Amino acid sequence: MNAYNKTLFNLVKTLHDQVCHDGNELGRKLHVSRSAIWKTIKKLKQYGLPIESVQRKGYRLREPIVLLDAEIIDLGLKDPDVAVVLYEQVSSTNHCARAYPQARLEVCLAELQTDGKGRLGRKWHSPFGKNIYCTCFYRFEKDMTELAGLGLVTGLAIYQTLKDMGIDDALSLKWPNDVMYRGKKLAGTLIEVEAEAHGICDARVGIGINVNMTDASAITQPWISMHDILKRSIDRNALCIKLITHLRKCLAQFETHGFKYFIDSWQKCDHFMQREVVLNQMQQAFHGKVVGINQQGHLLLEFKNGEIRAFSSGDTSIQKPNAEG
Repeated sequence: MNAYNKTLFNLVKTLHDQVCHDGNELGRKLHVSRSAIWKTIKKLKQYGLPIESVQRKGYRLREPIVLLDAEIIDLGLKDPDVAVVLYEQVSSTNHCARAYPQARLEVCLAELQTDGKGRLGRKWHSPFGKNIYCTCFYRFEKDMTELAGLGLVTGLAIYQTLKDMGIDDALSLKWPNDVMYRGKKLAGTLIEVEAEAHGICDARVGIGINVNMTDASAITQPWISMHDILKRSIDRNALCIKLITHLRKCLAQFETHGFKYFIDSWQKCDHFMQREVVLNQMQQAFHGKVVGINQQGHLLLEFKNGEIRAFSSGDTSIQKPNAEG
């Protein structure tokens, strides 16, 4: 886990103009040695940033990039109960320890994950400086059994954030943890809960959003980014401010009212509503029509015989024609 390197941050900020900058000039401007500049350039290249070394001219970025800035996010939030911690590199934001346990909501952000995880242990592709990788720590005065549906509530917070950023009605929520755009994955959540004494639970709310990523051959499932949808580079700091604001509100509502408060909102953007799906659970497949969710956030499947069953977990996908019921 690497704390944020100020030299790296300031160097990227300087190179943002895509003009060539001499190494000596950069060293003087950033108050570090030319050797420190060279080492930081080398690290940025290893991270995959498109930096050119131009003979007798210096270094330049081939495309602009703006890194996350905890100060900008804090100023935008104006919320003393929220603490933002920013890392240059982590294995996974869900592995971060709380730095400010007194904060009502603590948000851990990273520019790079070396071992980012999605649901069911799947790898989450996490290139440097492109997307949002974050984990929000929130303490609930609830029993663990009352936190069913937390992942769906988080999905709704992401959904509203993306709407605020200008993405249209092609957005949908795929039970239990994906945000979709025209059938392609745009964002996902990963929830981990630890029970404490006296009916208190600590939740780690992991969120990944594809933001400015335009190429990722390592991803095998259909995916899309905000950049692909809006045809422009996205200000990730502005996105973080909106995301944290919506999440803070949704978590407070969830703590007060429970998941039943969100059922109508979820069902309006349910990717599977009234569609035939196959749900894989353990080593068994269930075929049926999605007819909603219950007050625990469990998926309701209606079978051909009219029976309706609730499922608390499983992998869901659209049922192919002629699949057995």
